[in-house]
Amino acid sequence: MNRLNAAIQMVEQTLNLDLSSTSTIKFIHRIDIKGYEILQDETSSTIYFQNLNDAMSALGIWISNPKTEYHYQKDRPIEKVSLMLDTARIAVPKIETLKTYVVILSLLGYNALGLYLEDVFEIKSEPKFGYMRGRYTMEELKELDDFAAKFDFEIIPYIQTLAHLGSIFKHWDYHSIKDIDDILLVNEPKTYELIEHMLKTTQKAFRTKEINIGMDEAWMLGLGRYLDKYGYQDRLTIMFEHLHKVNALCVKYDYQPSMWADMFFHLVAGNYFESNISFNEDIKKKIPSNLKLIYWDYYQTERERYDQKFTALKQLTSNYGYAGGAWKWIGFAPINDVTRRTMSLAIESAKAHQVKDFIVTGWGDNGGEASQFSILPSLVYLIQTIQGDDRIHIDNFLTLLTGHDEANWLALDKPNQLYENLPAIPVNPSKYLLYEDPFLGAANMPLSPIYRSFYQKHVKVLRQISKEYSPYQYVFDTLYKLCEVLKDKSTLSIRLKVAYDEKNIASLSDLAYKEIPNTIRKIEAFYQAFMLQWHKENKPFGFEHHSHRIGGLKQRLTDIANRLDDYIQGRVNEIPELKERIIELANDSYNGLRYLNTYSDLISFGKL
Repeated sequence: MNRLNAAIQMVEQTLNLDLSSTSTIKFIHRIDIKGYEILQDETSSTIYFQNLNDAMSALGIWISNPKTEYHYQKDRPIEKVSLMLDTARIAVPKIETLKTYVVILSLLGYNALGLYLEDVFEIKSEPKFGYMRGRYTMEELKELDDFAAKFDFEIIPYIQTLAHLGSIFKHWDYHSIKDIDDILLVNEPKTYELIEHMLKTTQKAFRTKEINIGMDEAWMLGLGRYLDKYGYQDRLTIMFEHLHKVNALCVKYDYQPSMWADMFFHLVAGNYFESNISFNEDIKKKIPSNLKLIYWDYYQTERERYDQKFTALKQLTSNYGYAGGAWKWIGFAPINDVTRRTMSLAIESAKAHQVKDFIVTGWGDNGGEASQFSILPSLVYLIQTIQGDDRIHIDNFLTLLTGHDEANWLALDKPNQLYENLPAIPVNPSKYLLYEDPFLGAANMPLSPIYRSFYQKHVKVLRQISKEYSPYQYVFDTLYKLCEVLKDKSTLSIRLKVAYDEKNIASLSDLAYKEIPNTIRKIEAFYQAFMLQWHKENKPFGFEHHSHRIGGLKQRLTDIANRLDDYIQGRVNEIPELKERIIELANDSYNGLRYLNTYSDLISFGKL
């Protein structure tokens, strides 16, 4: 019981909670039960538990549940449920952020936290590996693992052993092991020296025997220096050659490896999301029996699509898992609504196909802008859906732990919701409308004057929530101030083009001398709020991207105002960009909204 009492104290300290009421609970440790059992009536509370992870799960139910009488037994349709956080796509969460997640996830009933690392961890023998990327030191990783162990909670490393290692190739030290793009050179001895160094390091840092070795999205495998050295080879053969060497290293270090399954689908069918793929027996025989294949999919809105992929996956192996997505990788705001819409169907399918390992991924593509905690309502919803009941009272749980109820947290989706009463699809106007160049526009991006009215409504909602004191007040303040910017910036292109075409000097003057300077001031306020959020949750490394992006946005708007002044004052006769500019006005139900997430594609039609 000393470990249990210590764990409860750590919950109190980490989340700044008063859990003195838990002293009324009778905790009974039993090795003969699987999981936990809660007996609650009007006069007493008893929790039976096997390990501390189960005790914490039961505690999360107890502190959130308003019922006066209930009896719950742990019945996991899916044995292992984890969150994998992206720590490598610019935003590197602080250890304190990860500890907070360990506690929250433990109370929710998750078993593990995965860290997607790429090169963001220190390897003593590789000084350039993760250099200036905010890499975790061995001491930091061990500190986190020790902390999690006090809850019987697992930290799992997700590394890369084939692709997605573009950052290391900025250093000449690694050019000898580069095939093409961000892909390692297969059959090169130094490649396997690096991978072995990765495995040695993670083995020292973490207690777990599990490791994800990546190997996803290596679309150009064998088509660079490998092609130069060996000529064209069957790429599935190259894949297996590499996999067997990496797996041998995993066996050497007593690891139980998993990898993303997409390359097998891609190399056989040419497209990961192709329907009804068949694999022959020869391919199945070459997949190591100790290797778990992870089917990842964040997009489907029809259960049949998930079922098809599981059916195909089972042709390859009986050792498989599933990774869905908590959508926080499309800019500054999440879309929890899309997470719920897609993952509810994925959960149904995963249960039907007897998935035992369910991973929720929190990626950070192209900047890691969204708050690490912006997906909290999704994480509660998903574990509830997996359990198949309402054991955790969502509002009570979130309000107690964060100071905000579910409705407040779901309001974080609003910056991307510029439509009425439609099923959510993944769109991210809050990012691309921020960076869209008012003179140039961006490719494949219809616009609508109605955006302004939506952002006016969103400003009111988020401003009110941002005034409510809580440990997460800063998250709402950031998106409130983003909506303040977008209230005007979202339609600036349209109004600027109309005024120019009509030669309306009064309107152009108002834009140049009043609105654009005012928008720049609002961008500065947003920048300050976003910077506070970043440094509260993440290491400082990586923020330089946003200093350049948002600083560049302010400078570009200043330049545009100056160019307009030249035109208004008659120093130039035309503005070539506005003369050529074509604005496509949206005429669809989603008001032209798109999913455009790559910053460099939003600011120019040219490629550097």
